[in-house]
Amino acid sequence: MAILSTGPIENNAVSDVRPTQQVTVKIDNRNSLDGSVVLIQGYNLTSTRTLYVSEQISIDPDQVVTRTYFANLDAFEFVFTVEGVAIEQTEISLWGKNETGQLVAAHRLVSSELEIEGDNTSVNRIYVANFNSNDVSVINGATNTVIATIPVGTNPAGIDVNPLTSRIYVANRSSNTISVINSITNAVIASVPVGSEPSDVGVDIATNAIYTANFNSLDTTEDITVIDGLTNTVIDAITIPGLNFLTGVGVNSLTNRIYAANFNSDTVSVVDGETNTVIATIPVQVNPFRVGVNLATNRIYVSNLTSNTVSVIDGLTNTVIDTIPVGVTPAEVAVNTSTNAIYVPNRDTDNVSVISGLTNTVITTVPVGNNPNGAGANPLTNRVYISNQDDNTISVIDGETNTVIATILVGARPFAIGVNP
Repeated sequence: MAILSTGPIENNAVSDVRPTQQVTVKIDNRNSLDGSVVLIQGYNLTSTRTLYVSEQISIDPDQVVTRTYFANLDAFEFVFTVEGVAIEQTEISLWGKNETGQLVAAHRLVSSELEIEGDNTSVNRIYVANFNSNDVSVINGATNTVIATIPVGTNPAGIDVNPLTSRIYVANRSSNTISVINSITNAVIASVPVGSEPSDVGVDIATNAIYTANFNSLDTTEDITVIDGLTNTVIDAITIPGLNFLTGVGVNSLTNRIYAANFNSDTVSVVDGETNTVIATIPVQVNPFRVGVNLATNRIYVSNLTSNTVSVIDGLTNTVIDTIPVGVTPAEVAVNTSTNAIYVPNRDTDNVSVISGLTNTVITTVPVGNNPNGAGANPLTNRVYISNQDDNTISVIDGETNTVIATILVGARPFAIGVNP
């Protein structure tokens, strides 16, 4: 994933007329074989930063796409999040125009002039939720060493990252809370009460909304708690009829869809993030456990704990398009959007099934430690991280060779992994 920004653009009026009235965004995919996906976000900058443009565009090989947006504002900023295999070949430019459509030279930015949000290097931090030691291990992906240990709530079982806000969210199953970590200081800055036994957490980076999967929800209680990432407060609760026992949640921030794994009912619920309502229910196989999402292909991967399979869902049609046999007791799902490879640790066979997202077949199996459960991928470094519960270690897999290149000691019973690329 690449995140580019124009930075704040001043557009103060001259003789009561602002220089730029509209902006044109041009996106050029120079890759002749592979596509990319671009999320365009425009912000009105006053005393606060207010989102007023949010559009996802799929860019085919050798395709050029043009969009024009309102910009008659005193100050504005545009942010571009690029996903897919053709990240490096996707060029973006932004052109300010006056009311007659003439170019405004001061508000012209070509691809090389856009800033990388944050800094010019990969953050490359891996976050491990340790279920039994009630903390999060922070790993430097460049050195494969633990650089911090952060106390959180009781029995952290799920973790996710918002790279745009430098926030890490941890689902504490026995505390019924979400710990919010500032990744700059590696400190907990908030603890948000949610539903009963949150087992997983997912972040929508486009809306800055956080979704929990509450395992112990009853028929009429909240299955999914929705948190505002700006205020760290609960803004909604979603009830899914039946005794579902949610164990996993995945988010496609480009389509604003949330996917919840209903362990007890063998289904996946699809939530519209705009209305926070369930819009579809997809039958999968027995005991769906975790969810992985490929934003670039709009494919959703669900591990079925008892069936020893992974269900592949088409996010456009909300149907299962393939079922892939993997190892015994598949757990978390990590998606490498740069290579379109999916990594699934198998608890009872102590290995990782590597799936090709192009063919929906297992292309190799990688031996790891004992009782692997968590999985996370860094698409910028092509490294994959697997948590081994019984060894208290993380196996680091080189995505090019699909071999373990390092083993890192972490806390007690590492259960889930989040990655900030």
